[in-house]
Amino acid sequence: MKLIDGKSVLLGMGLGIIITSILGVIFFAGFKPQLSDADVIDMAKKLGMVDRYSQSQDIKRNPDGSLMFKVSEGESFTSVSKRLYDAGIISSSIEFEIMIKKENLQDAIKPGEYSISFQDDTKAIIKKITQSP
Repeated sequence: MKLIDGKSVLLGMGLGIIITSILGVIFFAGFKPQLSDADVIDMAKKLGMVDRYSQSQDIKRNPDGSLMFKVSEGESFTSVSKRLYDAGIISSSIEFEIMIKKENLQDAIKPGEYSISFQDDTKAIIKKITQSP
């Protein structure tokens, strides 16, 4: 006589997973974070954390958490892509350069200051810096 039936154990585990999943969906339905990006940045500054853009001359953090990116007069698109990549704003400088070349926008980058949020993808950044500020 078997003391524990394998099918019963699997059935119990399956039911436990299903019930846990349902409770998780119910608990997290409608959950919204209580802090905005600007609130998190303010709290980090109060705790003594250093903003990686505070030492930069051409990239500054706005109060709302977005970044102010400065493009200088006569700067090439390869230089802009390298700076964006080094700052962690874009994930690939090669992708950025290919997209610029594909759209034939090598000479269309305008000097000025541009507000870039972390929700902006590469296409949105290209659109911002190739139009008049």
